[in-house]
Amino acid sequence: MMVLPQKILSLYLLALFFMGVAWLAITPPFEGFDENAHFSSLRQVADTHTVPVYGGSYLDRTFTDYQGPIFYGSLEPPFDKKMTYAKFFADPLRVEQYKKLYRSNDVERMPYSPGEGLNWQAQHPPTYYMLLAPLTKATDKLPLVTQVFLLRLASFILALGGVAFGFLAVSRKGKKLTPPMLGFLLYPIILPMFFLEFARLGNDSLCLLLTGVTAYLVSLWLDRPQDKKLLLSIGAALGIGLLTKAFFLPISAGVGLFMLFRLWDERRNQLVRTQRFWDIAWVFIPALIIGGGWYAYKFLVFGDLTGSHDAIRVAQQGGLFVNLKQNFSLIAFARSFLVMLVTWSWGGTLSLTRLPEYLQFPCVLLAVWLVVAFITQVRRRPLGDAAWLPVWTMGLFAGSLFYYAILTIALDGNGGAPGWYFHILFPWVAPALGLGVCSILKHKRARIALIGLLLYTMLFQIMVYWSQLSLFTGCATKANNKHYLFSGPVFCLDQISTIIDRLSALGWPLLAAGGWGMGLICIVRLYCISHREIKAGLVYPTGLN
Repeated sequence: MMVLPQKILSLYLLALFFMGVAWLAITPPFEGFDENAHFSSLRQVADTHTVPVYGGSYLDRTFTDYQGPIFYGSLEPPFDKKMTYAKFFADPLRVEQYKKLYRSNDVERMPYSPGEGLNWQAQHPPTYYMLLAPLTKATDKLPLVTQVFLLRLASFILALGGVAFGFLAVSRKGKKLTPPMLGFLLYPIILPMFFLEFARLGNDSLCLLLTGVTAYLVSLWLDRPQDKKLLLSIGAALGIGLLTKAFFLPISAGVGLFMLFRLWDERRNQLVRTQRFWDIAWVFIPALIIGGGWYAYKFLVFGDLTGSHDAIRVAQQGGLFVNLKQNFSLIAFARSFLVMLVTWSWGGTLSLTRLPEYLQFPCVLLAVWLVVAFITQVRRRPLGDAAWLPVWTMGLFAGSLFYYAILTIALDGNGGAPGWYFHILFPWVAPALGLGVCSILKHKRARIALIGLLLYTMLFQIMVYWSQLSLFTGCATKANNKHYLFSGPVFCLDQISTIIDRLSALGWPLLAAGGWGMGLICIVRLYCISHREIKAGLVYPTGLN
């Protein structure tokens, strides 16, 4: 018989998978953030066997010559200057042509060919693109919509692998439900942007996988601190992460800070102190050997350790301080903080269309409340305790996003750092949220408010799913205030048959319905199991009750 944590994990992964498929089935090609550039990098590696190089790689003609509907603009209204979804579906001939070009097996696509526009995602290391290049090649003869779906699905499965490793890290020892495990179950409800962050093309999915592997290895090492193979494995995972995306600079720094605090806690014991010093060396020497060369190359060629697109542009315009002197404002800085916080909860897709702010506020409030509750729980524990690891990784990660925000302010005075990148830290943040939830459940009035907010976030997910579906099928458009503008007073609920018919051109209506149905079945089963365990009493990790 399957033990409880394994049963929960299996149902949980199935629920995430089916709900992710429901999102994939309605999202048109290139609507995910930076998908046009990631897709171009995949095709370049698959077809030319060359690594994308910043300044020398361009967007693939498959995208630049694309004749389908495209995402809404975001800088200034009107946002529908291009062939957006409402315009597209207003032209039946264009829709039929699209089906022939991108849903038919009769059209043969040319190999990767540089088109117009610099591929800015060539700023990243090539690991993700090399990993998915064989699948890109194998699906190249399929219709474009099908190929994009399969590549997105593969990326989402990579992300689910990271979630699985993270769950295993907190469930290895017990046979009962614990607060960290509960945090995993509630995470996609509390932070629904998880789905759109990873149900798209992009190297963030591989980042989550590697973060999950790292979290799992760290949990093993804390039980077997003498095991040098585990330390080397942690270093290898961080090194591969460094070869995937520069976000592993703050992630590695967070792990390093945790290990330094462990050393500091034993500073008076020379033997243990020496051992913990060498523990750090066993981790970071292989990490630097594997991933350090990429950043040395970036620094030598571009004068910046990350070699990011925005850092290079700032340098070309005279440098950071010169540009900040011209463009910095406290309003832009405050806006960057709010953007990061709000888009951690929900940011939508590349069309960046949103519900009225007051509808999202309860979701943001819930996430902030749980973080504060977690900090309250662990603040009296030693800084080298494993419970602080989410604080160190997320804090340094937030610092890297603030640096990105400063760069964007320097460029044009319009600062903004996307908070959805925080979901890369899922394996460490989920247990923290679980501890926050359980500390709140102990208080009757707070428990009622928490349950109400959780129910509201579930309703919010349904609202944004329907809003996105209406947008992609042309029933809703993007208003000048960036909100969804529905074509009638009942939010397109009177046009369900039209929406289903139109979705069949861009996606898969039956797959979307099936994803929702199977996902809800898994969620109901998970609720029954977890509710029974909560009533019986959660088992807390040592020292955290």
